[in-house]
Amino acid sequence: MNLSKKNKEVLIQSIFLDWYKKNKRNLPWRKIQNNNLPNPYFVFVSEYMLQQTTVGTVIKRFNEFILKWPSLDALASISNTSILSFWSGLGYYSRATNLLKAAKIIKKNFNSKIPNTYEDLLLLPGVGDYTAKAVLGIAYNKPVMPLDANIERILARIYGFQSPLIKIKEKLKEKSYSFISKNSSTNLIQAFMDYGSIICKPRNPNCTNCSIKLKCVSYKKNLQNIIPIKVKPKSQKIKKYSRAYIVYNENNEILVRKRSSKGMLASMLEVPNDNWVINKNKLVHDKIIHKIKDKMQLKGSVAYSFSHFDLETEVFFTKIKKNLFTNQKWIKKSNINKIGLPTIMKKIIKVAL
Repeated sequence: MNLSKKNKEVLIQSIFLDWYKKNKRNLPWRKIQNNNLPNPYFVFVSEYMLQQTTVGTVIKRFNEFILKWPSLDALASISNTSILSFWSGLGYYSRATNLLKAAKIIKKNFNSKIPNTYEDLLLLPGVGDYTAKAVLGIAYNKPVMPLDANIERILARIYGFQSPLIKIKEKLKEKSYSFISKNSSTNLIQAFMDYGSIICKPRNPNCTNCSIKLKCVSYKKNLQNIIPIKVKPKSQKIKKYSRAYIVYNENNEILVRKRSSKGMLASMLEVPNDNWVINKNKLVHDKIIHKIKDKMQLKGSVAYSFSHFDLETEVFFTKIKKNLFTNQKWIKKSNINKIGLPTIMKKIIKVAL
């Protein structure tokens, strides 16, 4: 059939697949195996890492991850502490815990093979509709179309949808069915992702070099810089307060402990700090600090922004003899960047030392 006689969606598929052959990004999780598909384990790990984190940040950390744990069996054998230590700097640490839990389930229930059905993938911690379809489509070439931010944006512009993406999820999903490829799912999905990253960008889309602009309602109506419609910003993020305590001993070691297994930065290491509160006047000194709080010197403060709130932390410092705190965990100052402390804790230590 002549391309000109094909419907809009099929024509865009063909254009994207041709574009992808010449312009695809060289990403380490895309390395092709003998079956002309990427390693499912690589795809699986990358999808966890890419949640809430940019491709540029993930590339380096993905390569480091695969060097440490090159297979699912290798990953499934480690502790939660090990993966949390590695995850430092990537943020959203629940992803690391979920990835490890998923690996252990896959080893036990799926003979160490990444599941290749939607239903089985959804059983895994941290896997939702998007991740399941991304793994199926990219790693196994199954006929699906996952909807990430890039793909949603492209679809919204193609059809000229003048509503915030959050309000048209079902409409976008319905449109996505027309772009499902029976034979080239792995390439088409990644073509969409790369096109959204390189051409159909969130801001200032490169319409001059766009191969589908004549099929794009937004381009025809000059709406490409308006669509997707921005959601009106919510009220300002709340602010929380805390105090952190750097306790330093004669061996150049810093007092640390493990956070709760639930809540923010779950199971990560931290320096002693007060419970985070909205009302600064309600701060209560952490129990471990009571006997030395009079020796503490204020060294400065650290402002840090989490997804739902901002945290302002006053940083205090003191030197003591190690035997004043028995049965406690200490880390060498020289190992601060090696043990996987959360970024905020590294910032706090830097202010104090």
